[in-house]
Amino acid sequence: MITTAAFVFPGQGSQFPGMGHELHRLGTQSRTLARRAEEITGLPVTELMTHADAATLADPEIAQVLVLVWSLAALDRLRKAGWRPGAVAGHSLGEYTALVACGSLDEDTALSLVSCRGKAMAQAARDRRGTMAAVVGLPARTVQALCRRASFGTDVAVVANWNSPRQLVVAGTVNAIEHVIDAAADAGALRARKLTVGGAYHSPLMNEARDSLREPLAAAPLSAPRIPFVSSTTGRRITDIEAYRADLLTQVISPVRWSDTVPTLAALGADVYVEAGPGRVLGGLGREMARTARHLTTWDALRQSPPPARTGAGDLGHPVPVPHLNQGKMT
Repeated sequence: MITTAAFVFPGQGSQFPGMGHELHRLGTQSRTLARRAEEITGLPVTELMTHADAATLADPEIAQVLVLVWSLAALDRLRKAGWRPGAVAGHSLGEYTALVACGSLDEDTALSLVSCRGKAMAQAARDRRGTMAAVVGLPARTVQALCRRASFGTDVAVVANWNSPRQLVVAGTVNAIEHVIDAAADAGALRARKLTVGGAYHSPLMNEARDSLREPLAAAPLSAPRIPFVSSTTGRRITDIEAYRADLLTQVISPVRWSDTVPTLAALGADVYVEAGPGRVLGGLGREMARTARHLTTWDALRQSPPPARTGAGDLGHPVPVPHLNQGKMT
């Protein structure tokens, strides 16, 4: 069994205006991290976190770097407070923070890769216009059937996020997603509404982004996880890091399987889930699937003592060192 605490890291969509004020509350390391992110990505991270409006923050090129910086700062602060995750996972973009947390990736490489990822996804969204919608309260097979019916000619609709047994997100061309929304409402969905996003993420409309990430991901140094790492692309624990490299490449066109990820963490022994990053979206989803566990935000966790470790053979209950290689931008 692992230690009781699993760290889960949020993805794009968790950013919010003024998030820099909360970032500074995480301590001096957060400011150092923000400056390093500015050097690596070329973005005015501190300015954007403090003053950018919601529309600006919705740009994947901006949002993904800012969420990563905030989450890395939260990881550092939680470790200094004595928290030691027994397992980690990240929702889509959050998987890069999880890779840092388990010792598979250094911070600077993560910043470089996420900067490339955000730019690639933003460009793909400009080249193939699409959108996403949340569907709540319909069986998965029904939503899948609605997507198939809406996909014809050049129109595409797919399930992009399996967030929980009752919440799915669909992505695709605008016309197809509007068809799915209308059909879902007719089928009795509790909610079916378009999301405020800039593209059809985790769908075939992101093929261009996947191709752009091929070389940076092939060159990125990945190490074997030192604590259990569960991928939201597969919903399974990753042990072969080189085989996983291919999953990380296809992540931008593959669905997020969070409804498989949380049960896998629970099977590893997690009964406390700490959302190490901005917001509380993952806590809400986690409560649907791990009802008897505790689900904490970063701030909740910092206000209480970490749970004692329950470490079994083959699992590490010690902090994972995170190297800072200062490698700069990847091209």
